[in-house]
Amino acid sequence: MLAVYFAYGLAFFALGGAALLEGRQSSKLSLGRQLPWLAAFGFTHSLVEWCDMFLLASIAPEVEAALLAARTILLPVSALLLIRFGAGLVGEVGPLPGWVPYARVVLLTPVTLIVAYALVVVLTEGQTATGADVWSRYLLFFPGGLLVAFGFFRHWRRLPHTGLLGTHYSLLGAGVAFTLYAIVAGLIVPETSYGLSPWLNDEAIRDATGLPVQVWRMAVALVVMASVVRAMGVFSAEREQQLARLRAERERAQADALAAQRDARHMAEAWIETLVQITRQIAMLEGLDQVLAQIVERARTLLGADAAALALWDETGDALIVKAFAGPDGGGMESLRSDTIRSGVIFDHTRARQMRLLAPGEGWRCSVLDARVQAGAIAPLVFEEESVGVLWVVSRQPDRFSQGDLDRLGHLSDQAVIAIQHTLMAGRLQSLAVIEERARIAREMHDGLAQILGYLSLEVQTLDALVRQGDTEATLGELRQARERITAAQADVRENILSLRTTLAGDAGLMPALERYVEEFSVQTGIDAHVASEIDASRLSPLAETQLVRIVQEALANVRKHAAARQVQIRLVARDGCLGVTVTDDGVGFDRVPNGTHFGLQTMRERAESVGGGLTVTSVPAKGTQVTFWLPLAQP
Repeated sequence: MLAVYFAYGLAFFALGGAALLEGRQSSKLSLGRQLPWLAAFGFTHSLVEWCDMFLLASIAPEVEAALLAARTILLPVSALLLIRFGAGLVGEVGPLPGWVPYARVVLLTPVTLIVAYALVVVLTEGQTATGADVWSRYLLFFPGGLLVAFGFFRHWRRLPHTGLLGTHYSLLGAGVAFTLYAIVAGLIVPETSYGLSPWLNDEAIRDATGLPVQVWRMAVALVVMASVVRAMGVFSAEREQQLARLRAERERAQADALAAQRDARHMAEAWIETLVQITRQIAMLEGLDQVLAQIVERARTLLGADAAALALWDETGDALIVKAFAGPDGGGMESLRSDTIRSGVIFDHTRARQMRLLAPGEGWRCSVLDARVQAGAIAPLVFEEESVGVLWVVSRQPDRFSQGDLDRLGHLSDQAVIAIQHTLMAGRLQSLAVIEERARIAREMHDGLAQILGYLSLEVQTLDALVRQGDTEATLGELRQARERITAAQADVRENILSLRTTLAGDAGLMPALERYVEEFSVQTGIDAHVASEIDASRLSPLAETQLVRIVQEALANVRKHAAARQVQIRLVARDGCLGVTVTDDGVGFDRVPNGTHFGLQTMRERAESVGGGLTVTSVPAKGTQVTFWLPLAQP
């Protein structure tokens, strides 16, 4: 029997230890909050059984009395702890069934009478310990075991709704085990003259089964321990469920992060593509209105705005004139073009050169959107600390734009400033080119046609005098000279026309235009002229290409006028990051620069130096002249 009592107590001690360890783990299940009471019951009741074990051994009378007193106290205490655990189980599940309050009223009177009777018996009977044992089991262990079983049954009914259906039947097993424990530990008592003891007692069970009741209680205790420990698997299942939920949340967070990165990358690519496209439009010299319309439309689209607009200051600087607008339909609103803004939020922030988001309460009713603007971003166009205009976007939704959106709008405003300045610079360059070309034509007319006309005027006067004198030979000589001068003037005019036509034929490309010019020059002058190229001339800047053509034209003009050459060759080679061009003729050459070519050589040198190049002239009398110049190539 010592082993039976030891195993009996050990089963409840193990139950208390398992409950204590599991109760220290965090759990959201209501069952977990009651595990400390189950642990207290297991440890206390194990002490009761081990007291019985020591009472069977041969011990001193005073030790036996102390153990008996401790057992008498610990037995009802353990039962009360069991009842507390059962009440907690029942209460944690939720509202009790509707019949429970009525059951309390019905049972209150007989239970009160039974408790009073038990107190009288325990206090008046000679064997107090036996009476306490019997009534503790009747009044505490039996209802306590049933209460715990009822609590497990309620949790079993609720568990399918928590997603832990895999541990469903372990709670049902625990409820059945405590029902058996309530019967074995609460109704089978030592033989006395009251309660059910005369019929259901320890001796009756021994006679009926051949085994003492302690063996049955030990077996039931092991079943209770096993079933409860198994039922605690709900906490492991809960933790697995939490881990699975955390993994799912982590995967979802990772997926969201990847999606956010993908969206951010796509947005960045869209912005880069937009900036590149606008830069390309500016470089291709598209119209300013077209570029500004593209900037406004892309601002509206990329920022998700309901509308976007761009306005520039008028000549007086007192009003903003709307130059481009993109509305809800995605297109420009022509009715708003040339509208003026003389006051308000946009006007004030543009004047102050402040990039900012529209503050709450600063909105206004937009007649085009037919709604009040709740959010906006304003980016003034600033060049060299001076306000040029403003680009802004608006939305009906509050807090639609962020600081990042404002920064991106600032990039578009910078592109708008570049487009405006590029247009102004292109206009200035075009004006300078026109002035320069007019000066060149004026010089050519002065050096050629004007002098010929002046000469012809004098020649006519001379011919008139010779005719009056009747000097026929002198008259014919003067006519031959006049004819030669007129022929030279015609050659100059044809060359000027050819030069102008070649300069304006930029769409065909540099080399085709240059080859066509040299070919026509050869046809007009009778000089055998050729072009040899070993480079990709497309790496020259547009301005350098223009200067190259003009220098070659000037050099060939000098060949025609002064060299008396039969052949001339133009050769292009690339070396050390520069394009080298040589114009070589087999003419008369010179020791010093002729008076008529000094100004032309200086002009050619200035043209080469204007694009970062240089020019030299070498000549040998009777062997010819070579003009060499070089122009920088653009980096690949």
